[in-house]
Amino acid sequence: MPKHPFAPSGLTKDSKILILGSFPSVASREEGFYYAHPQNRFWRVLELLFKERSVMPNSTTPQAIFLEQNTASHIPKADYKHISLSMQSMATKIAFLKSHLFVLWDIVYSCEIIGSSDSTLKNIVFNDVFNLLHSSKIKAICLNGTKATMLFQKYCKNQNLSLMLHSHSHYKTLTPITSQKFGREIAIFSLPSTSPANAKYSLDNLLNAWKVLLEI
Repeated sequence: MPKHPFAPSGLTKDSKILILGSFPSVASREEGFYYAHPQNRFWRVLELLFKERSVMPNSTTPQAIFLEQNTASHIPKADYKHISLSMQSMATKIAFLKSHLFVLWDIVYSCEIIGSSDSTLKNIVFNDVFNLLHSSKIKAICLNGTKATMLFQKYCKNQNLSLMLHSHSHYKTLTPITSQKFGREIAIFSLPSTSPANAKYSLDNLLNAWKVLLEI
């Protein structure tokens, strides 16, 4: 039975937003990092929302990647090309997460699954999300997709915390029916999945929903 192969990514003492998926895809399990499927739009959405631009000099000689806002600012635009965040190294992605106080994790610790299909998940064991919340300053949880939302609701119910779902124009929110557990208010957002399986959502639709990250 597959187990989640990597720890929460980007976690620091100042992290404030936890982004929870369901379980890593085959591509992510093989690469060893989150949202590695080339058609998953997660990194593209964050890149556009936060106007993240990384550049590499146009040269046949291998050179380091520069961040446009600092070390590459002196390079003429004609001399470099844009490198999408999804194509960056794991270290660059982690640095991006930390700079925006994001943590990536998934709700499922172990399960039976066929390929990357969330619909085939069974015999699920959950990650200890509440322990992470207790030991951090996280003030918002963003659930990536309907399946992650359903699983998180089930996990919370197992922890004697019932959640009520509220619909908004581009996303949903979940609020506790019982008293809060963590000594602080934690906002919970259910956002449309960035997975290629969620083809009905265009990139613009995703951006309209995920821009809530800019408001937290």
